[in-house]
Formats: sequence, C-alpha cells, structure tokens
Amino acid sequence: MPVLKQSLKWSPDGCHVETIPAGEYEELPARAIEIAAQLGILGVDAEIEQEIVTEHPEHPEPEKTDKNAKK
Repeated sequence: MPVLKQSLKWSPDGCHVETIPAGEYEELPARAIEIAAQLGILGVDAEIEQEIVTEHPEHPEPEKTDKNAKK
C-alpha cells in the first residue's frame, strides 16, 4: 500500500493539477507514485515496514581484527 507522507500536487494530463492528500492508499496512479518517490514523500504502510524490519534486521558491524597481531 503506498503512503504519501505529505500531500502531492500533480497533473495526470499535463493540464489540470490535482492534489492527493497525505495518507495511506489502496492504490495510486503509477505516475503519482513515481513523482512522490522522486520528491521523497513516498512511504510504505506500517505492516509492510514491520515486515521489512523483521526480515532484514540491521547487521552488527563485523569484528575488526588487528592485522599485526601474532597468530
């Protein structure tokens, strides 16, 4: 589900400007999603975000080894 973090003003036909209010949507026109992504105002819904975090937890940094240490 696409989420707009802010309202989006866009023109579906190049002549008329429409405003899509911020919020969650079942679907949005592909071009509106593309514009929102370019503007940095496109998010994902909370359930999908939680799935992403659960599936891809942050990896701890690998241990640094001392190259000069004796074996």
